[in-house]
Amino acid sequence: MSLLTKLEYQIDFSLSEKDIANYILENKSSVVEMKISDLAKSTYTSPATISRLCRKLGEASYRDFQVHFVGEIQSHNKEQVDFNRPFLQEDTIDEVSQKINDLYLKTIAGTKALIVQEQLMQIVELIDQSPILDLYAWGDSYLSALMFEHKMTYINQLVSLKHIPTEQNQRALYSNEHTVALVISYSGKSDEMKKIVKIIKEKKGKVIALTSMNDSYLRKNADYCLTLCSKENVIDKIAAYSSKISSDYLLDLIYSLLFQKHYQQYINQKIDLQKEYDQRRNEIMDE
Repeated sequence: MSLLTKLEYQIDFSLSEKDIANYILENKSSVVEMKISDLAKSTYTSPATISRLCRKLGEASYRDFQVHFVGEIQSHNKEQVDFNRPFLQEDTIDEVSQKINDLYLKTIAGTKALIVQEQLMQIVELIDQSPILDLYAWGDSYLSALMFEHKMTYINQLVSLKHIPTEQNQRALYSNEHTVALVISYSGKSDEMKKIVKIIKEKKGKVIALTSMNDSYLRKNADYCLTLCSKENVIDKIAAYSSKISSDYLLDLIYSLLFQKHYQQYINQKIDLQKEYDQRRNEIMDE
């Protein structure tokens, strides 16, 4: 994970460390010239707190942090992506094409950097052991969920995704201690989602969340969590580019790891089913 990403997402930062991180992000050009005492004074903290933050960022000292931070700023400025408005009205076709390309690359890299591998493997194991996976999603996230449900048929994994919103609430009421639910919500705080997660947790079910880094209701109440690339502003964005790319990537990753667990079995199964399908199609055409 890059320095800028660590400063933006502030994982396991104290309140003082978050204040320092926010100041650094808002004053990038001046921070690279600041002494540690100057930064401490500007953030109303202490040199010791800044040194602890640097170590948390993986830097041996404040000076090492400055050197690496300068390099990241220069690289970031060259590859800047506006996740809310990735292109402008006056851009050429080539410019729009390049900017969307950069958006995809940055989103996937940002999402990958936030994956905790141990947590991911626990999620894969939980889904693999469950006879059925309950899937909940709304809005743009519903499209990602629909494709995931389709892919899971290739490995004969039962997925329950209700297509009518009221049926999602109904499905949650049947939760029990064996329930495994995958909930996709970028904001993690919609009223519909809160009701469903509350029901599942009250009935002792397990909740896997795909959500942004925000300290939301969903993140707080999930048993397991994978983080979406949290670069979009719900109000300002042109469309759900980054959040959908991020959720598709994570869902594809879950599917791929499930497939990998029983690789040869699923490969053989897929070949046999395709042969059976081709044979039946040929019989129908001959009739």
